[in-house]
Amino acid sequence: MTELIYPATAVLNGQHRVPVSLIYDPADPWAVTLAVGARLWLFARDLLASGVYEPAGHGDVQVRPDTGGAVDAVLVSLSSPSGTAELALPRGTVEALLDAADALVPAGHEEIDWDTEWSHLTEGPAAA
Repeated sequence: MTELIYPATAVLNGQHRVPVSLIYDPADPWAVTLAVGARLWLFARDLLASGVYEPAGHGDVQVRPDTGGAVDAVLVSLSSPSGTAELALPRGTVEALLDAADALVPAGHEEIDWDTEWSHLTEGPAAA
């Protein structure tokens, strides 16, 4: 299976428009990657799905619906030792990615090839 890539334009800290991509790779069925420029944020697919409807997450990634007037946005708050940022992602793009991911790997039916993962851990990536 190939990964899903959903490009979008997000609003950074309520001021600037920035290109982003939401990425889902069925090889890691529990995760979603948010690409912001060269920076990649990997977090749980369930976190993104929950955050569309209610505040979700504790720590470096938090997701919540925008209830401040832009109901067509999902807010993703990111924090790291170098700073924090809040991205307003288009709700339609988030929902489209989640729907497509669910069509590939339904939530609750995720599986992982443990033999391949074990070889990555014991022999390094070249073993795969």
